[in-house]
Amino acid sequence: MSSDTATGRIKTREAALLFIYQSYYRNEDYLTQLQIFRENPEYNEILDNDIDYFMLLTKGIIDNRDSIDKEYAPFLKNWKLERLPVLDRIILEIAVYEIRNIEEIHTSVSINEAVKLAKKYGNDNSSSYINGVLSNYEKSL
Repeated sequence: MSSDTATGRIKTREAALLFIYQSYYRNEDYLTQLQIFRENPEYNEILDNDIDYFMLLTKGIIDNRDSIDKEYAPFLKNWKLERLPVLDRIILEIAVYEIRNIEEIHTSVSINEAVKLAKKYGNDNSSSYINGVLSNYEKSL
C-alpha cells in the first residue's frame, strides 16, 4: 500500500467514524445520510478519493454491528457494552471490522489507527483502553 493510500485510509477511517456517529442519531436510510454527510466539503473530498473503502467500512459496520460488538465485548474490562462512550464503541467496531474482513490491512495497523482515533476523539483514557481491548482481541484470534 502506498503512503498516499495509507494517508487516505487514515482520513477515510476518520470520516467513517464521524458518519457512523451521525447514524446513531439520525433515522434516515444509509444513502440519505450519505448525501447529508457529503454536504460537508471536507468529507466530500475524502469520499471522492476513497468512496469504496468508506462504504465498505460504514455499510459493513452498520449492517453487522451486533456480531462485531459480540467479538470484542468479552475483552471489555470493567465496562458493559451499553455503557461504553459511543465514539469509543465505533472506534472498536472499525478496528474489529477491519481485522475480521480486510486481509490486506495488517492487524497492528488497524489497532494503531484505532488508538490514533481514540486520542483525537475519545476521553483521556480512551486510547489506552481501546489498545488493551484490541490487543486482547488480537491474542484471541
